[in-house]
Amino acid sequence: MSLPTSLDDLQSRVAAVSDQDESTANISSADYSLRRMYINMAQREWAETYDWRSLYREYNMVVSTSTGNASIALPANFRKSAGTPQITYDGTTTLNFHEIRAEERTTQKASSKYVYFMGDQNAGYTMIINAGTLASGASVFIPYRASLASLVSPADIAMCPNPEYLTQRTLAYIWESRSDQRFPQAKAESDKILQKMLEYEQVYGEGMVDSIQTADEKYYNFRWGR
Repeated sequence: MSLPTSLDDLQSRVAAVSDQDESTANISSADYSLRRMYINMAQREWAETYDWRSLYREYNMVVSTSTGNASIALPANFRKSAGTPQITYDGTTTLNFHEIRAEERTTQKASSKYVYFMGDQNAGYTMIINAGTLASGASVFIPYRASLASLVSPADIAMCPNPEYLTQRTLAYIWESRSDQRFPQAKAESDKILQKMLEYEQVYGEGMVDSIQTADEKYYNFRWGR
């Protein structure tokens, strides 16, 4: 059973194989810093491969002051939209808003219910809603994909749910940097694990966002090709 894994755990896994200093307590050592860099690279590579269910988030907010077309500041970890934004006006009437690109807004009808996103990962994102007047008390629902937070402290938890993938991909980076003959094997093993993860996600991931806990329990119990 694969459980959420900390940076410290990943450091130990990699250090035990990579002929490096295995003392993970020395977080200022060059070996520790190098492993941390590669572990974060491995996790970013995982995140960019697919819209993983484990990166799905929902943002809900309530309008506090009546306003016209609203500009809503999104959470700091917002990366991209993951579905249809909705607005509930009076507690009972919920409308879906289709997403457009910012440059398309001039082609839309004034009465169209649409949203578009502005910003970037560094400055943050906002969602612009063409909704007429948003009355105080209206609620807004925004599904999105979260960006990765870098693993920095030993207790930080990896968002990738498979520690063996992160271990093998990190080792591949290390072997490659050393021109070590073990690189092809580690790379092939990490690719194999990633493929298994994709296959599982595509079978069980679709339509599972309404039952995240159940899906995660299945996810962690899945035996990756073993």
